[in-house]
Amino acid sequence: MLTVFAAGIEAAALLFWGALEFVRIPDAASLTTAIAGGLFFLLCAAGIGWCAVMFWRLESWARAPLVLVQLIVLGLAWNLREDLALAGGLALVAAVALVGVFAPPSIAALEERSS
Repeated sequence: MLTVFAAGIEAAALLFWGALEFVRIPDAASLTTAIAGGLFFLLCAAGIGWCAVMFWRLESWARAPLVLVQLIVLGLAWNLREDLALAGGLALVAAVALVGVFAPPSIAALEERSS
């Protein structure tokens, strides 16, 4: 499923970003900010990953959080449009995930599972 793959990429990126926050703790001007930032990104990665797994298991409730995340990523891509490579990558992953969520086979599988 495209959505699970795209959400996995997003979760992995957030996991990496969270790990980087912890690596830079010794250099951080504010220890609390670095720890809070790292924990935030790790929790976001866990949430996206969990929703992706539940979507793969055809739990229909997981569709809404995944769509919300993709809309946030598209907004972030728009905000970072000065860096074309980064913005394009973010927009591409979000678009792939949205196509996967709203693809007729995904909708049919979720409807079949819920009935």
